[in-house]
Amino acid sequence: MNPNVITFTLAKKEKAGLILLMLISALLGFGGIYLAGQLSFGGGRFLVLTLGVFFVLVMLFCIVGLFQLHKEDGAGIYISDEGIYDVSTGNSYGTVLWSDVENIVILDDISDLKRKYIVVRVKNPTEYIQREMVKSKRRTLELKLQFYGSPICFSNRALNCTFQELQEGVFFKYNEYKKRTEAKSE
Repeated sequence: MNPNVITFTLAKKEKAGLILLMLISALLGFGGIYLAGQLSFGGGRFLVLTLGVFFVLVMLFCIVGLFQLHKEDGAGIYISDEGIYDVSTGNSYGTVLWSDVENIVILDDISDLKRKYIVVRVKNPTEYIQREMVKSKRRTLELKLQFYGSPICFSNRALNCTFQELQEGVFFKYNEYKKRTEAKSE
């Protein structure tokens, strides 16, 4: 592991929840497909088959998510000299470069005022939104831009750390970056 990178791992409950969802979806999916084969034509066969296929797709989605988590060795956020790479939110906008950051603010979560978000305001928010390939996730990033002023928002909700630790890590690396750029400009 690179000593210049601060890493926060995902909470074990997140991975356990994904595994549990995968198992339940597999049971419901394959059970539904089997049951649909036992029903006579009509009598709810199409509905049961549709639900079975839906749950199999959910199971496959969970497998992809688990594979991506395994690929990242359980890390949720990497904070480096280059920027922030967030895996915990499930968005794939890549590394948020410090050079793109205008400022970082702490805001209350609009749905739960007891929780806080680190909001990284960037110069080019639409570029980060367009990096997301999944349309529904892209819409979520657009809503974050509308409500928080940036699509780049994260908290410690899915991470194995306190909000204070996450905040300190982000501001430490961001302030280091600002010092380096100020030293270069002098």
